Amino acid sequence: MASDVIAVALPDEDRPAFPETWQRFVQPRRGAAKPRKIKRDPEAGRALLGEHADRLRSFRLVKPDDEFAVACSAFLDGAADVLGAAVALRLTKLDYGSTKFRPVFDALAADHGLPFAAAALAEAFALDQEKNGQKFGLNRRPLAKSGWAHLYDNTEVRQIRALIAAAADYEAVVAALAERRTSPELRLAVSVLVPDEEAWLNEVCEEHRSLAPNASYSVLFLALATTEQQLDTVEIDASAFYWLPASEIADLVHRLGVAALPVIEGRLNGYVDANDRKILYRALAALPSERAMTLLLDRLDAADAMGFAMEAAANFPRRALELIARRVPGADDDQRKQLSALLHSDPILLDTALPLMDADTRSAVASLTADLQRVPEAPSDAVPPLLAMPPWTTGAAASEPVVVKGLEPAPINRMVWAEGEYEAWSNAQHHGFARYSKGDWDRTRWESEAGEFDARHVSDQAVLLALAPRAIAADLLPHWRPEHHYFSTAILQRIAANLGADAAPQLLSATSYDMEQRRLLLVPVANLAAARYAADALARLKTMRPFALAWLDRHRADAAALLVPDALGKAKKLRAAAEVALRYLASTHGPDTVREAAVQYGDEAAAAIKALVDIDPLMPVGVQIPQAGAWASPMTLPQVLLNGRERALPNAAVRNLVTVLALGTPEYHYPGVAVVAETCDRISLARFSLALFEQWITAGAPSEDGWALTQLAHFADDEAVRLLQPLVAKWPGESQHQRAVKGLKALGAIGTEAALRAINQIAEKAKFAAIKAEAREQIETIAANLGLTADQLGDRLVPDFGLREESALVLDYGQRRFKVGFDEALKPFVSDMDGKPRKSLPKPAAKDDELLADAAYKRFAALRKDLRTVAADQVKRLERAMVQGRTWTPAEFEEHFVRHPLVWHLARRLVWTAETDGTRTTFRLAEDKGCTDVEENEYTLPANAAVRLAHPAIMGDEVEAWAEILADYEILQPFPQLGRPVMAFTEEELRTGRLTRFEGITVPVGRLLGLTSKGWERSSPMDAGIEAGMSCVMHGAGYLVLGLDPGIWVGAIDQCPDQTLRTVVLSRQSLDGWSVPRPKAGFGPVDPVVASETLAALARATDLS
Repeated sequence: MASDVIAVALPDEDRPAFPETWQRFVQPRRGAAKPRKIKRDPEAGRALLGEHADRLRSFRLVKPDDEFAVACSAFLDGAADVLGAAVALRLTKLDYGSTKFRPVFDALAADHGLPFAAAALAEAFALDQEKNGQKFGLNRRPLAKSGWAHLYDNTEVRQIRALIAAAADYEAVVAALAERRTSPELRLAVSVLVPDEEAWLNEVCEEHRSLAPNASYSVLFLALATTEQQLDTVEIDASAFYWLPASEIADLVHRLGVAALPVIEGRLNGYVDANDRKILYRALAALPSERAMTLLLDRLDAADAMGFAMEAAANFPRRALELIARRVPGADDDQRKQLSALLHSDPILLDTALPLMDADTRSAVASLTADLQRVPEAPSDAVPPLLAMPPWTTGAAASEPVVVKGLEPAPINRMVWAEGEYEAWSNAQHHGFARYSKGDWDRTRWESEAGEFDARHVSDQAVLLALAPRAIAADLLPHWRPEHHYFSTAILQRIAANLGADAAPQLLSATSYDMEQRRLLLVPVANLAAARYAADALARLKTMRPFALAWLDRHRADAAALLVPDALGKAKKLRAAAEVALRYLASTHGPDTVREAAVQYGDEAAAAIKALVDIDPLMPVGVQIPQAGAWASPMTLPQVLLNGRERALPNAAVRNLVTVLALGTPEYHYPGVAVVAETCDRISLARFSLALFEQWITAGAPSEDGWALTQLAHFADDEAVRLLQPLVAKWPGESQHQRAVKGLKALGAIGTEAALRAINQIAEKAKFAAIKAEAREQIETIAANLGLTADQLGDRLVPDFGLREESALVLDYGQRRFKVGFDEALKPFVSDMDGKPRKSLPKPAAKDDELLADAAYKRFAALRKDLRTVAADQVKRLERAMVQGRTWTPAEFEEHFVRHPLVWHLARRLVWTAETDGTRTTFRLAEDKGCTDVEENEYTLPANAAVRLAHPAIMGDEVEAWAEILADYEILQPFPQLGRPVMAFTEEELRTGRLTRFEGITVPVGRLLGLTSKGWERSSPMDAGIEAGMSCVMHGAGYLVLGLDPGIWVGAIDQCPDQTLRTVVLSRQSLDGWSVPRPKAGFGPVDPVVASETLAALARATDLS
């Protein structure tokens, strides 16, 4: 009896599991699919026939004996001539490939009946229009002509086919069409309109194969066929599959079922983009076929396949179990994880289907389930209430909305400025302000300007409103009509600062073309229009949520007072938005914020608002409850343990946990996340969060489940950082810039040193400029919040790998011990405890302590791996600091260089300078970590010294002395410092502004492009995408500018010819367009380090020593 119950619960695995969401894509057929209401417009068709009447009659004059001309003339004279109507249909469709049959077809159906119109259209399909100069004619369209293919993906043909299929006089239509089936061409045309006449379509398929015409129209049969036999008869060439839009797959699967599989497989084997691939995978998941499921299982490594394989397994669990069992014996570890994830993706596989399977299948599956060692689940009363029964599942009955009549919003209309915001807006600059910055602008002069206000252009009016005294500008404001124009943000900010909230209506009109600009300008405005805009944005528009929250948070009391009348009003849209906004204010800033605002509207309103906002604080407000995809099945994820680690959340609670994590986003701080943090084990939450993200990636990172990335912000640890960093760096190259930005924000929210270090590395090393800039901006923001510069934050993010204790540098094997050291590139090496160097760390031997030696050996291997990237980064960072002249205080120098266990090994190999009161002293760090000067005397850093890396351009004669000292101590430098080439501008070059020593030199374009890594910038592309030159900033002095011939070809670097340095000048300006600026005579003063580095880079590029 029990088995019977189980059997009934299982799906029928011989029927397609057609997705309910695909029903809207199914084309109506006779007796199948829901008929669609299609609007007809016969008047448009009659008007079109009238418009073309002269042209149609002239056809008779050109070819008086032509059968088509005679028929057309008869039709125009009122005869019910099918061929004449067909000619009219064809000749009023003037453009080749046009689909505009409908207007005339509707007129024919209205005037002569649907059977007549259908017959005429079938005849029209088989006609070809020919034009020869001003003359034109018609011929029968042979099957070999390519025009037949235009009938395939044709909206009007589908509409007409749907009309016929649902027609009450369908049988009459079929009878009328039967009379037209006089040739292969017309038989095909008829079947396009009534494909449900199976015998007719079978005949057409046979003719297609026997006549073997041009295959261009064979794709038509993909839209018509209803049986596998028809497709087999036609023998559609695989190339036709590529014509099939993925949007047509739903209808194809609905018509053909498993017979559609060869078409789907053919499309998958060709080029297919990510969205189309998902449609094809969903089709495979719907088909009751071993081959279909195998195609998905074969692709589990592909980005999108896992989620759809899970869907297929739920649709056809017994078939899935059989195929999983076959794959288990030869599966490697990764494949076993995939199969296990698939197996646990839906309870129906293990709980319902598995007991009915044969012993071999159960045994193979058991080996996968044995891989999971699970902690006992917690009883229901031990599960946190939020996860046991979240408020969105309780299904509380909705109360009747309370409407309070006669409420008028509070008369609030003011500006609420953030700190420094008013000053910034009041000083916003625009080139249009230049005229008003000259001379003395007294009231009389402003009044004179105001007198001409109406005669000015709307943009000039805006400038006057921005700058005129408030009293004058306020009188002019009602006369300003800014709609349908674009204005600079700076001008509108000045208007807002000058006129305040009174200008809000015009500011809304002025920003009708730029919603981002509108949101920026409305943030400080507290009035009814702004409140409604923010409430609507919160309720409906996900992309505008940050603005909505910023506005509501700033104006919380005013917002509540303004929105209470809407929340109790009749207008449904306003009411819904206001309710969401008020509930958000109550949940975020406390219900009293809203209750107090409602008091002014009377007792009835206050009571209604109290009921509105007195909700469970864990009930999400203003967001939709996310529905996770099949890929997030609890059984495929690590268990989440409760505090104490003795019990785990049951599967139902895990599903609710996924929803909680998904709700908490950067835009919405859901308080339920804190509840989870208080009640669940943090280590297991971190593992779960990371696995959830990895599963999302494996499932193809579906955009609708993008929360799987943002949820990392809640509980992810450094292991997640190591996985996420390279993904953020590469996503922009996969057209996923926005996903990369979200990943950066997740790293910032994780907030550990490793996470901040990852952001910093992306800012410095990312290949893609946009994500690099985003990372740099985020680092600067984080640094500013800590009261640091980005460079200072970078100092703090250098990892120490646990080496601060001296004992960490000793590798203990028991009887043997080894000491770790670092060379000039921070590459670790080992030596015996007596200092004798070893070529490599020996592997543990039999006499060593097994546990100690194995741990020490693995620790050294991990250190080498971790240091590869960090070491190179630190060397580059120090070299960049030397070139840029960055300075540190003695305290910073002590903390980040002397006492840092890694950076110390680089710092001691370099020469430093300490500058105080105009005196510069060079020094190095000795073995005891003290400072010694060039005379090798002890040197104490003055407390007010500015410490920087010494550049040979400012060291003078001390370079050679220091080189000898480092040579004596056998100290190698991590990058060229003392041996660095030093160059300078000659007096003649500074006097004239010309660098003739470089002019006329020809170099490969690649060398010039290499200069961009040394601070040089390419000019803007001009005509034909040619960059006329390059420039480098000489800080505080101007630019070094190169004029190139013929210029860099932006779109064809690989074909770009060598470049001749036509002109090399020192100038106050950079390159502007094609024109190299005039040289600046008496150029300077120039920092010697900047000059040396710039000239040295140019000399290397040009081979000029």
